[in-house]
Parts: sequence; C-alpha cells; structure tokens
Amino acid sequence: MYWQRELYRSGAAWSNGGTYRLELPDAGLLGSILIHAYRAPVTDSMVATEKWRLEDYISELKIVGNGNRVLKSVSGQVQKYLAFLDGGGPAPDKAFNYGSSTFRFHTALNFGRRLFDIDYGLDLAAWDSVELQFTNDGSATYFGGDWSIDVLLYYLREAAATQFKGYLKTEEWRKWTTVSDEWKYLDLPTEELLRRIVMQVIPDVDANNVAEATPYNVAYEIELKLRSGAVDVWDANLRHLWYDNFFHFGKDAYQCLEPYTTDEKGIHTGLGQTLGVGGVRLPHDSNQDTYATSIEPGLDSSTLKRYADGDSDQDGLLVFGLALENCAVFPFDQQDDPAQYLDLARDGTVQLNVHTRSGAAYADGTIRVILDRMVRGQGPRG
Repeated sequence: MYWQRELYRSGAAWSNGGTYRLELPDAGLLGSILIHAYRAPVTDSMVATEKWRLEDYISELKIVGNGNRVLKSVSGQVQKYLAFLDGGGPAPDKAFNYGSSTFRFHTALNFGRRLFDIDYGLDLAAWDSVELQFTNDGSATYFGGDWSIDVLLYYLREAAATQFKGYLKTEEWRKWTTVSDEWKYLDLPTEELLRRIVMQVIPDVDANNVAEATPYNVAYEIELKLRSGAVDVWDANLRHLWYDNFFHFGKDAYQCLEPYTTDEKGIHTGLGQTLGVGGVRLPHDSNQDTYATSIEPGLDSSTLKRYADGDSDQDGLLVFGLALENCAVFPFDQQDDPAQYLDLARDGTVQLNVHTRSGAAYADGTIRVILDRMVRGQGPRG
C-alpha cells in the first residue's frame, strides 16, 4: 500500500460570500482532504472589526454524500481545532491584517483518525456522489473579489476494497446564543460510536471588540451523563476541562499574530485564554519606533486590547495559552481503538447540560457542540 496525493484543484474560484461546490471522484479510498484557501483583503478594512482572520469568515466546511447525507459540517475555526486534535500544529498560518497582503487558511479534513490512517477513511465507490460545499460569509467591504482554493486528495492505493472499516462523521450538532442564568439540556443522538464531543464557547464582545466575560463563565457549569443520567462523567466548570485537555494531550496552544488595529480595539487571539504574550513592534516607516508593544494588562479572556500610537503601527505577537479557538473536548478515544469508543446505542441517552452564569456579561455569547462519530462500514447505510 502507499498514499497518493492528488492536487485535485489549484487556484479554483470561491465566490466572495458564496459556496464553493466540488464533486469528488467516483472511486478511491479517500483518507483526507487538505485545503488551502486564500484571498487578499480590502486594504486596512479590518482595523476595527471583530473578524480579522480568514478562518473567521469561513462559516461552514461541509461535505455531503448522495445529496443529503452530511459527512462533515463545521466552521473554519472549529476545523482548525479538529486538525490540531488529529495531530496537526496549532498555528498553520499567521494571522495579520495590514494592507492587502494575502490571508491564508490551511487545514486537513480527515475521514480517518488522522492523516495517513490505513484502517479508516471514505470509500468513494460506496456513494453515488460526494460533494464539497464550502461557504464563506465575506463581503465586498472586506474582500475585493472571489477567493481562491487548492484541494489535495489523499488516496490509499493498492489496498483491498474492504481496507477501510468505517469513516468519521463530524458535524456541528447544536449552536445557541447564551442567556443569563440559563440551563441547556441536550440529549445526544443514539446512533453510531462517539469518538469525542467538542465545545466551542465564545463570549459576547463590547463596542471595542473586547470580550465581556471569560468563556468559563459563559459555560459556567457543564454536566455530562450517560445512560439517561444514571452515570456521571463530568460535573465541573469549562476551565477545569481546559486543564483536563492540557494534561491529557500535552500540546501547547499558541498563535502567531500581527494585528494592525485602531487604538484600544480588541483582537480575538484564537485562544480561550492567553497566559503569556511575547511582542515586537513592526513600524511601517522604516524607522525605530518610539512606542513599545503595549497590551492592556489583566485581560483574562479570548481577546487582547492593543494600545496603538497615532499611525496605528503593527505588532508581532506570539501568544500562548489554553483552548485553541475557544474549544475544549470530551474525548472517548483514549485507546485510539473505535471498539472502545462510546456506543451511543448502548450507553445512551447521553445527556449534556450547560449552565450560563447569571449576569448580563455572560449573555449573548455563542456555544457550539460538535459531535465526532465513527460510522461502521461504508456508503449511506454505513
């Protein structure tokens, strides 16, 4: 056996504010899809916006089989975190917004447990059709024209037709806007094998794009129960889950940022909480800057606030912390063996209950729940 990488599309047009559709080949053992999206912004259009990275504008990366069977459906931010869990690094691209230099977004969408998984993936021959449906919510205010995208397909060649025992289906299952002192009671589906539950928690921001709360107050209490509440798996705060993940995976979360913003505007860092920042000034006039890199102290959430001088010079920041893209995970794949994943038919109903803390600052946040499930077999019936 060997892996073939096919550059299936190069520089294809992805309409600004539209959906990129691409039919995949009729046959082949497809392990992963590597994508590279890129587009130059309108010059200095994002100096005071909440969304300032390309992944912030990728609203959905969706893959559909036979016209109606969702195989993948997540946002660009969440997909960045999923690729990190599957073995990728936390910073495949630099985030910057000065001038009109090209923004980039790289990620690997895996149908197996990781890139180059020889046991699990998608058998395209088992489907009548498999189509990419990637959507961005850009506009002419921020991007002057269509985006571009490269698509690489990873095939396992010279393997038996029955080599893949199943594939991973990953989808945003629930999304809601938080309300002060509200409990959400969620019953998970009762089909397939649950590999992991991912939660993304994003606080609301004020008029200067600064987070009004910490994510662990937006998801203040989290309960995870099996067998219709008979078995408690988790009953603690989101911050506890961040550290649970940190000590489990042993991977640092960091981001490479070069923000160019109006004075005292907040920037999303790509982390749920920043623990440390290293910075350097990037003057645009070829002269030593009299101002130093300055960040407001004491901010304890997913945004930082820069102090910028009159000409809004740029800073290069290396930020370290917790919760890449504000995400945390309940993993059921510790042994990396799907036979040990949580059987939703056997251990259901799985209950996920989330409580938002009381207070106006904790309302109007966004919580997403993403389910990553193993489907045994191939084709629309698994």
